[in-house]
Amino acid sequence: MAYNRIHPFDLGIVNVENEQILQNELSLGRWIVDAITLLLSRGESLNLQQRIEVKRLGFFYIPDIYLENGCLALHWSGRTMIDFKSNLLIDSELKQSNIYNDLIEEGLVDNILVVYINPVDKGLNEIHFPSDVKFIAAEQIINQAKAGIREGWGEINKALQRGEKRKKQWMEIREDRLANAINDTFRYDCVLFLGAGVSASAHRPDWKTLLQKMLSQSSAIKSDDFEEVFREMDYSYLLTARYIQKLLKIGDEEMVDQIRNLLYPQKSDAIKSDLISSICEIVKKQKNVKSVITYNYDTFIEDCLKEIGVRSFAVNGNKRDDNNSFPVYHVHGVIFREHSNENPKGIVLTENSYHRVYSEVFDWSNVEQLHALTRCTCFFIGLSMKDPNLRRLLEIANKDRGTSVRHYVFLERKSFSDDIEKEEIDFQTREDMFADLGVNVIWYKSNDNHKELPLLLQRFC
Repeated sequence: MAYNRIHPFDLGIVNVENEQILQNELSLGRWIVDAITLLLSRGESLNLQQRIEVKRLGFFYIPDIYLENGCLALHWSGRTMIDFKSNLLIDSELKQSNIYNDLIEEGLVDNILVVYINPVDKGLNEIHFPSDVKFIAAEQIINQAKAGIREGWGEINKALQRGEKRKKQWMEIREDRLANAINDTFRYDCVLFLGAGVSASAHRPDWKTLLQKMLSQSSAIKSDDFEEVFREMDYSYLLTARYIQKLLKIGDEEMVDQIRNLLYPQKSDAIKSDLISSICEIVKKQKNVKSVITYNYDTFIEDCLKEIGVRSFAVNGNKRDDNNSFPVYHVHGVIFREHSNENPKGIVLTENSYHRVYSEVFDWSNVEQLHALTRCTCFFIGLSMKDPNLRRLLEIANKDRGTSVRHYVFLERKSFSDDIEKEEIDFQTREDMFADLGVNVIWYKSNDNHKELPLLLQRFC
């Protein structure tokens, strides 16, 4: 996993006597982190997010574990870094050996330990590694830890015997993940995925409000009935939109015009949103940000980019700009302030248009999203991540993605329970679900009208 791990480990102490090592890197990492934590003596510390600057290569290397003072119980002295691997393959390790050489030659670490699960590729012996690089089977290091725990090594083990547990607070973990995310924007091509929360920050009506206002035009079923209609439509905005379109007996063009009037009540009103401003500053200052993919109809991002001197182009369908403008892909269609040649049939308004787009595997919107998810590091902002098609695309991309690609989502930290223990279990479970899709969660505080989110994004500028 090395510097491309799925997400930083935020773990309690496992029962090393009864559990078994599962055949994957995430499980291996949990075991090793907990085992070494138990064996640390007073004065020794474990860091899961140490950034080691390799000047010759021009980037920061982040090992899975960094021990500033080694681990006395395991006879590791000096600055020790540990990487986890499922398999040791010739091609990948040949590249890795060059990095290890630089780390040793520049005097950045004293020991490098590579912990692996599966048998070593025989050809690995042909690769020249520095003498300070050691390969250790996962089973071997776990057995060492078990022996040490039984003999009472380490200050942490004594604390465990008293029933105490060390838990890293969520904001500390967030700082680690933010550091990783910011570092990734300098190392990889990036794409920003934007959802309804971005447009809502500009005090424009969300989907629910749009539909409720449209329903008010009915002479029979009024806006007061919206909650009942919404419930009957299984709380689906797309299904509710289809219901209202049938109820009002209006076509796609008229529906688009009504949404336009709600999105842009005045033709030239200025958009004020700290969130949109922060996103556009990232686009301007982070050269590795290659595009924006938005599920919103509005052109608020393009308007803001224009204000700060960035040429952009709203992409919908196969139409592209030839002037090298920054592309903003509207995968659910775009509605401009002024009436234009936009194609209402290309706008995902209701359930049937949603099905039409996502049933076509090679529809341009699916292709653009998959291209970004498989080749770039993606940041999801203003999205609940509940959309079934987005999750399907993430599942596909994560299945075939290389280890050099990882994604991040910014989510409001809201739990269903006020019980601290239940809350922690809830958040960890959700993080594990996103990890299955190759996505790291960066939480921000709830109950402040999302004010913390733009502050976090400004750190990327």
